[in-house]
Amino acid sequence: MLSSDELSDIVRSAVALALAVELDDVTSDRLLIPELGAESIDFLDITFRLEQFLPISVPRDDLNEQAEDVFGAGAAVDTLRRLTPLGAYLVRERLLGVDLSKVEPGMRVEDVAALWTVETWGGLCKRLLDTIPETCPSCGGNRTFVRNADGEFHAECDKCATELTAIPGDELNQNWFEEIRDLDEVARLVEQSRAQAAEAAAATAQAGDPAPAGAISE
Repeated sequence: MLSSDELSDIVRSAVALALAVELDDVTSDRLLIPELGAESIDFLDITFRLEQFLPISVPRDDLNEQAEDVFGAGAAVDTLRRLTPLGAYLVRERLLGVDLSKVEPGMRVEDVAALWTVETWGGLCKRLLDTIPETCPSCGGNRTFVRNADGEFHAECDKCATELTAIPGDELNQNWFEEIRDLDEVARLVEQSRAQAAEAAAATAQAGDPAPAGAISE
């Protein structure tokens, strides 16, 4: 079984290697950008390292931009690149370890990355690992995690050794969006977000930079 300590060690090592910092400096509460000196390109490096050592596929698409496939353009991010009420809700619900007091409608999308901590990466990995079936669909055996000589984990059945796979991150997000789209709270946030998006589009147009077509479509 992959223990929480083993997962933490893998995440911390991936961050330390990607950022070329000492492992002892990488604690769960450290902010990647302002405290550990990460840049946006480093997030991709961390992703590759985590996927090398864990049987997961980290989401490639931005959470809020991907949400617009379900909720409509402008529902999560307005034309001024600010979080809408729905966008702020998605960040609060999905990103473990961020300072929730700083996540508000109107914050710049680019500023969200500055809130990521080492714990945010750990929470993402755990969420993906939890989608690996606990029982084998072929024989009913139990899930087990096996580590090879290079330190890489994979999941398999303890009886027939069938490989067990996690749901890809982008697909998992998409499934979650579909699950929450009919919630009363989410429906209310979508309406508020459309109002913000309309105001942003009007402000953008007035400034002489027309918003993209369909920026506030449903």
